[in-house]
Amino acid sequence: MSVWIVGLAGLAMPFSAVAEEVRFNHDIRPILSQKCIACHGPDAKHRAAELRLDTPEGAYAALEEGIGHAIVPGDPDASVLMARILSDDPEVVMPPPKFNKTVTPEEQALLRRWIEQGAEYEAHWAYVPLKRPEVPKPRKHAGLVRNPIDAFILDRLEEEGIEPSPEADPATLKRRISLDLTGLPPEPGGNENVVQTIERALGSEAFGERMAVPWLDVVRFADTVGYHGDQNQRIFPYRDYVIDAFNDNKPFDVFVREQLAGDLLPDATDEQHIASGFNRLNLVTREGGAQSKEYFKKYAADRVRAVGTAFLGQTTACAECHDHKYDPITQRDFYSLAAFFDDVMQWGVYNNYVGGTKYTGNNDPYTPERIVRPDSLVERLNLLRDRAFQSLETEMVSEAPVAGLQDLREFAKGHPDGWAPLKPVTVRSEKATPHELGEDSTVRFSGPAVKDERTGIELEFAADRLGSLRLEALPDPEHGAVGRESGGHFTLKPEFFLVPREGDPQKLAIRWSQADLDREHGFAGGIDHGDRRTLQLDPKQGWQSAPKPGYEGPDSLVRRTQTAVFCLENPLEVPEGAMLKVVLAGNTASILRVSQSPVLDPVAGEAAFTEAFHRALREDSTTAHAAWHLCETPPAKLPQGYRDLLDQIRECRSGWTRTLVTVKVDKPEFPTRILPRGDWQNDSGELVEPAVLSFLPSESLPKDRKLTRLDLAEWIVADENPLTARHFVNRLWKQFFGRGLSNILDDLGGQGEPPSHPDLLDWLAVEFRESGWDVKHMVRLILDSHAYRQESARRGDLLEVDPYNRLFAQQGARRLDAEFIRDQALAVAGLLDTSYVGGPSVRVYQPENYYANLNFPTRTYAPHLDFRQHRRSVYVHWQRTFLLPTLANFDAPARDECAADRLQANIPQQALTLLNDPVYVEAARGFAVRVLSETPDAEPAGRLARMFELVLSRQPDQLERQRLLDFQKRQEQNFREGTDDANAFLGIGIAPVPEGFDAHELAAWTQTARLVLNLHESITRY
Repeated sequence: MSVWIVGLAGLAMPFSAVAEEVRFNHDIRPILSQKCIACHGPDAKHRAAELRLDTPEGAYAALEEGIGHAIVPGDPDASVLMARILSDDPEVVMPPPKFNKTVTPEEQALLRRWIEQGAEYEAHWAYVPLKRPEVPKPRKHAGLVRNPIDAFILDRLEEEGIEPSPEADPATLKRRISLDLTGLPPEPGGNENVVQTIERALGSEAFGERMAVPWLDVVRFADTVGYHGDQNQRIFPYRDYVIDAFNDNKPFDVFVREQLAGDLLPDATDEQHIASGFNRLNLVTREGGAQSKEYFKKYAADRVRAVGTAFLGQTTACAECHDHKYDPITQRDFYSLAAFFDDVMQWGVYNNYVGGTKYTGNNDPYTPERIVRPDSLVERLNLLRDRAFQSLETEMVSEAPVAGLQDLREFAKGHPDGWAPLKPVTVRSEKATPHELGEDSTVRFSGPAVKDERTGIELEFAADRLGSLRLEALPDPEHGAVGRESGGHFTLKPEFFLVPREGDPQKLAIRWSQADLDREHGFAGGIDHGDRRTLQLDPKQGWQSAPKPGYEGPDSLVRRTQTAVFCLENPLEVPEGAMLKVVLAGNTASILRVSQSPVLDPVAGEAAFTEAFHRALREDSTTAHAAWHLCETPPAKLPQGYRDLLDQIRECRSGWTRTLVTVKVDKPEFPTRILPRGDWQNDSGELVEPAVLSFLPSESLPKDRKLTRLDLAEWIVADENPLTARHFVNRLWKQFFGRGLSNILDDLGGQGEPPSHPDLLDWLAVEFRESGWDVKHMVRLILDSHAYRQESARRGDLLEVDPYNRLFAQQGARRLDAEFIRDQALAVAGLLDTSYVGGPSVRVYQPENYYANLNFPTRTYAPHLDFRQHRRSVYVHWQRTFLLPTLANFDAPARDECAADRLQANIPQQALTLLNDPVYVEAARGFAVRVLSETPDAEPAGRLARMFELVLSRQPDQLERQRLLDFQKRQEQNFREGTDDANAFLGIGIAPVPEGFDAHELAAWTQTARLVLNLHESITRY
C-alpha cells in the first residue's frame, strides 16, 4: 500500500531542530509535504492505493498484513515510515531515488522525536479558527517592547538565544518609512520624530499610490486583454478606486464586497460599480477562430484562481482537473466557486456581441461598460484648464482693448458661468411635434418621437459677442428622460444660422463640437485602439444621447442634463437686431435650451468662465489680456503650448469616461458543471450550484436560496473564515519586512511555508478583523514596533543561525520594486509630477519598434511628450504581452496571472537600464540641475554631499567622495575637450534645460548623478 506526499522545496529552518517540543504544523508537516515519502507494499496493485500521511487516518492505518503501521505513536522503531526513510535499499527507501529528494539527518531526527512524543497531529495551521493568542512576556528585553508585535518577536529571540538589533539611526528610519509608505524618498531636513513621519506619510496621497501596486499585482490589473491581439481595455477608474480606497482607509471587508459584488449592493453607487471591474480583469480574446465555450471556461478558471490568490491565499488551480493533491480542495469546490460567476455578463469571444449591439472590429471596446465621471479626470480637467490659462498669461503679448475688457466684465457680472441663455421666439416643426416655450428659455417637445422630424427655433441673442453656443438637453419632469425615443434617448443634428434683420440667413461655421455625454461611433486603431476615433461629435450621426442601448450603462444618464458645445470658426460680433436660428434634423429631444458665450473653446457641461478667468478680469495687468484672447483669438493663432493643452482638455471629455464593470445576467450561456479532467468539451459532468470551499465553516451563509457573489464576498470576510485576515496581514508583513511570516504569500496551504511566528500571525489577523478591518491601523501597529525600527542586515552572527532573517532579529534590506526605482529617480530630480492622483494610463519612454510584433491591430508606440511622461509609475500603460522593459528588467509581473509576491533577480540589465534608459538619463540631468541650483557657491565636495543626502539620506565616506569627485573632474575635462558632446548628451528627454548653466559642467555632474542613481544602495531600502 502506498503513501505519497509530493511537494515543492521549502525552507528548512536550522533553528527548528533545537526546539524541545516538536510541533506537527511547524516541524513535521513541511517534511511530509515537501518530500516524496511513501510506505508501500511489494506489488503495483498495492502501490496504486493512496493514504495521506498528513492525516492521522492515513498515518495510523494498518498497512498490508505482516507489514505493520506507517506510524506507531511512541515507537519510531516499529513505524514503517522510519524504516523506509532510513533504508539503503533503492527499492524500499523513501523518498524514491527518482525524485531526487532526501530527508536530511536533521529532518530524520525531528520525525523520530515527534513519533517518540506521541505523533500527535494538528489540523493545518491556516484552517484552524482564528482566536487571539495570549501575548507573551519577554524577560530579558522587556524594555524594547513597544507593542504586542515586539512581545512575540522578542520572546522567540530569547527562546533561540539571539539578541535583537538596536534601532536604526533617524535618517535611515525616515528613509525606510518614506519608501515603505509612499514609494518616494524623504525630503531632507526637518525635525520630525518617527511618529510624525509615519502620520505624514499615511496622510499623503502617495500612500494610496504605494499601496495600490501590490494589490494591482494580485488582481492582475492591466490596460490590455492579454490574449491574441492584446488589445486595450478601458479600466483605469478601477485603479483610481484602489488608490482612493487605501487613501481613504476603506475597511478591507467593504473593499472585498465592493470588488466581488459591487453591482449587487443595494442602490449601488458609481464607485461600487467601478469596483466590480475586479471581475472583468481576467484575460479575454477577440480571436476569430476561438471557441466561445472554451473561453467561458478559461475565464471561469481565471476567476477562481483570482479569488484564491487575492483573498484566501490558496492555490486553487490544481483542482481544475482533479482534487487538489496537497490541500483539501476538491474539484467540486473549484467548480462551485466558478459557479458564483455564472451571472457575469461576458462573451467567450469578443468579435460578435449578440443582442442590442453588434461589434466586429479589433478596435471595439469590451463591453459591458459604465459611463462614469471619476474625480481624477475632473481634477485633471481643472488642472489643464488652469495651466492653459497660465500659458496664455506668460506667452501672449498682444494687449486687449479697454472697451473689449469692459464688455467682458459686464457680461461676467450678469452671467458668472460665462453662459447666457437665448430666449426662444418661434418654433416650427415640419411634422407638427407639439411644443411649448418655457419661462427659463427652454423649448419643451412632447408626444412620440417622429421619424425624420425637422425643427427650426428662432432665438434672441443675449449679448453682442459670440464665440460658442451651448445646447442643453434637459429631462422632462413628466417622464423623467432627456429624450422621447425608446429608453428615454434622443437624436438630433443641429445647424446654426445668423438671421440678420434684413437679408438672407448665414450659416455659422462650426470649428469644433463636443458633448459631455454622447454615444461612440467608430473606434481608433494604433496604440489608442479601443477608444473613440474622434473627440468631436460625429457629423453623420449627429448628437445622440448616452448611454448606448445594449451593454452600456447606467440608464440613469437619460435622466440627467446632457450638454454639447459648438465652437465658432471665428468670433462673431452680432449685428443689431439679428436672431439665431437653430435647425434640428431628426429632433427627438424632450427639453432644449440654447446659450451663448464669448469664449471660443469652452468645455461641455462646465462653466465657460473659470476661476482663473474671473481673477484675470478683476485685474488691470496683462493677465486680463489672456481672458480677452480666449474670446477673440482663434486657437490656431494662439501659442503652441496652449494648443497642446487644449488638445488634452478635449481628451478629458468633460471628465466622463467608460470603464469595465460587472453586469448581472439571469441565465448563463454555459452554466457551470464539473469538467472531467478539465475538458471543456465534456458535458458529462454534474451541474453545480455556487458554494464555498467545503472544508471550511460556512454556517453564516443562507441555506434557503441560491448563493450569489455577494454571499461569496460576505463569507470571505466572515468571522468563520480563518484565511482572509491571515492572508492579508501576512502580505502586509512582507511589505514592511521583506518576508512574510509565512513566506510563500500565495499559498497558506500544504505546499506553503509554516509561519515562523504562528501566534504572532494569528494575533495580527484577529487584531485586523476586530479593528474593523482597518488597514492604516495595522500599518501603524507594524511601524510602531521595535522589530520594524531595527537596524537592517548588518549582523554576521546571524548568517549561520538565521540566514533568511526568519526570526526578525534585524530588519531586512531589499531592492525597491520597479515602479519605485523610477519614481525615486524622478523625485530627487524634481521632475516627478504629482499634480493629481489617478487618471488614465500614461505612455513613458520605451525602445523604438518594441511593439513591432503586435497585431490585430498593429500598433506604433507614441510616448507622451508632456508632463504625463513624469507621472508616477503606478499609472504606466500596462501591456500584458509587451511589458514596459524598464519595469520588466526589475521583475514587475506581466499580470497575465495574479501575483501575490514579486521575486527579485539581480541581473546585468538592471544596471544597463539605470545607465541608459532615457528616463534615468533625463532624471540624472534633472538631479544635477537641482543640486547645482541649490548649491550655487558650494565646492564640488559640497555638491556631492547634497546628492548623497537627497538619495541616500547620508553623507559620502572619504573613499566614495574621492572617487566620485575624480570621476566628475574627468568627465568635465572630456566634455570641454570635445571627447563627448555635452549638448547632445543634455538633450535627452523632454524636460527643458534651464538657462544659465555651463553645459560642460552640467554634463559632467549629470554623469556623476547617473552613477549615484545606479548605486546598489540607491535602489535598496534598508
